[in-house]
Amino acid sequence: MKKIRTVLLVDDSDATTFFNKTILSKTGYIDEILVAKNGLEALTIIKSGVVPDIIFLDINMPVMNGWEFLEEFKNLNNALENTIIVLMIGAPLSNEDKDRILSFPQIKEFQGKMLSRIVMDDIMRKHYQEEFALLQS
Repeated sequence: MKKIRTVLLVDDSDATTFFNKTILSKTGYIDEILVAKNGLEALTIIKSGVVPDIIFLDINMPVMNGWEFLEEFKNLNNALENTIIVLMIGAPLSNEDKDRILSFPQIKEFQGKMLSRIVMDDIMRKHYQEEFALLQS
């Protein structure tokens, strides 16, 4: 049974991270869940050689926010070209933010800050069709 190798949760809220990590663990889709409290920690993890399959990225964080992370992420190596980024939003996006999203082809979608089994099933169905089908059989 094939699974997602690595997911990186990037969020400064311990409560949100705990909840999302619990949901992700319960899906059975993921081998490893890594956590970073800000964009700088996420970059450090990635630069250590980790190639996440999915990054769930908060926008508003201290030290390095989601937008700053995305600017740095664009300049990283080609091994990350298949990484899917899902923006985790806590409030409606402004038109400026919606336009900004278009400049980052790695952003495949945006979701509310709290994940659910339904959201993960949808992400799996859209981006990991073969794996999702195997996991459902």
